[in-house]
Amino acid sequence: METLKEFFKNSSDIGEKLFRARDYTPVPFLILALLFERPKVGFVALGCFLIVLGELIRIYSVSFIGGISRTRKGSLGGKLVTEGAFAYVRNPLYVGNFFIILGVCLFSSVTWLILLGLAFFCAQYYYIVQYEEGLLEERFGEEYHSYKMTVPAWIPTKLPSLDEIQWPTSFSPALRSEKRTFMAIAAVLILMILRA
Repeated sequence: METLKEFFKNSSDIGEKLFRARDYTPVPFLILALLFERPKVGFVALGCFLIVLGELIRIYSVSFIGGISRTRKGSLGGKLVTEGAFAYVRNPLYVGNFFIILGVCLFSSVTWLILLGLAFFCAQYYYIVQYEEGLLEERFGEEYHSYKMTVPAWIPTKLPSLDEIQWPTSFSPALRSEKRTFMAIAAVLILMILRA
């Protein structure tokens, strides 16, 4: 039987592999959505809303973390980012991804695909977050530990009022960084609409 330490080492290995492949792991769900979709107006509308919401969360988050969010090597940048969306959840980019994948699955209007997508997302990001948090704890030590103790991983315990929202100096770098994501979302939606 594995010891707890061995399990978490293996979790970290799994997380590292999933982290490096995270742009490609949604592809099977996109293919399934295209093959089995049975769009219904309410599901399509809700799916589109969630996709847009997810991408807006990503843009806002990337505007604070920068292009480091695109790295595949576990690079952490020079400082711990705790501003913007990172002040409310530790994983805002992945929260955005959650809404995008849920939106695509809802657009398909296929119940089993929605459930499968949610289960896979939870499993994948459990391991990815384990891996990333290990890197962050190693790099930033007590600063990250303190941040982790005060900011939830996924669901914010508080939201800012409109006058408390932190705004980046510019959204341009985030929009450039998200260009591939925009193109992927547009391509998937166009294909789904054409097949509907």
